[in-house]
Amino acid sequence: MLTLLQATEVFAEKSSRPAMTMSMGPLGVVSRLAGETFGSCATFGSVGEASAPGQVEAGALRVTLDLLHDAQEV
Repeated sequence: MLTLLQATEVFAEKSSRPAMTMSMGPLGVVSRLAGETFGSCATFGSVGEASAPGQVEAGALRVTLDLLHDAQEV
């Protein structure tokens, strides 16, 4: 997961094209929540049953991302 985030950051710095990256599984949750910090342009959550391991329910994802953005503004 750390390798993915590092690769995302390098790509985002060197490319004019957007990147959307995320990992799966329990550790992958971090990439789904913090991907924007490393240059990933989007994430997505599940509505109902998750379609991939580590996928966060959309409502919980929204609340968590709002908290992270609020913390960055402080």
